[in-house]
Amino acid sequence: MRAWLPDIRRGWGLKLSLSTLRRLARRAGYRWKRCRRSLKAQRDPVLFAAAQQHLHTLHQAEARGAVAVVYVDECRFSRQAPVPYAWQRRGQPPVGLPAVRGRGGHSVLGFWQAHAPHQPLEAYVREGSLTADLFVLAVNAFCHSLSGPTVLVLDNASIHKAHVVRACEAKWAAAGLTLFFLPAYSPELNHIELLWHRCKHYWVRPQDYATEQTLLQRLEHVLANVGNHYTITFA
Repeated sequence: MRAWLPDIRRGWGLKLSLSTLRRLARRAGYRWKRCRRSLKAQRDPVLFAAAQQHLHTLHQAEARGAVAVVYVDECRFSRQAPVPYAWQRRGQPPVGLPAVRGRGGHSVLGFWQAHAPHQPLEAYVREGSLTADLFVLAVNAFCHSLSGPTVLVLDNASIHKAHVVRACEAKWAAAGLTLFFLPAYSPELNHIELLWHRCKHYWVRPQDYATEQTLLQRLEHVLANVGNHYTITFA
């Protein structure tokens, strides 16, 4: 806003201070708040409802001990995460911005049985981005710990649907592991998103971002203690 101030002064022939512009914006019904990144408007509501019902059925079976439901996703933890703010209408939902992937930091691949006792989590941390080959290696390792039929719930990220992944699905199914892909633009259905949110906004503290090393140390500590010191309660 400060950079536009001289142009506004010249165009209106007025002497406006930054505080005056803020006051005028508030009087017009705007307030300075964080923008929200959302793809909700692009989803198919019918597919979303069907997937939601299917997950409900899976969790009922999980409660009977018939299957394990494991949520899978990747998350990036970076010291350079932008938090965009803008003047927006008071009382209206936050402005939606396109989601963009940052650079640097640490990428985490998690396998989380969110609704099981102690909420077991298997997590893999690496610098930079994750690839389909690394995803296959992680799923292969996860298969060794299976104790019964298991469903992996995951989104449509390119590394989840690569040819190298598809080529392994029959082998995984024979081991008792099947993949359930959520509809596009449905992050609310992937419960591990709640885990990432808690990690980023509550469990990894501001002082942990001081250096790459302190961030990595805290991140590894939190991930190792999910289900013990760090839990999420589902209604």
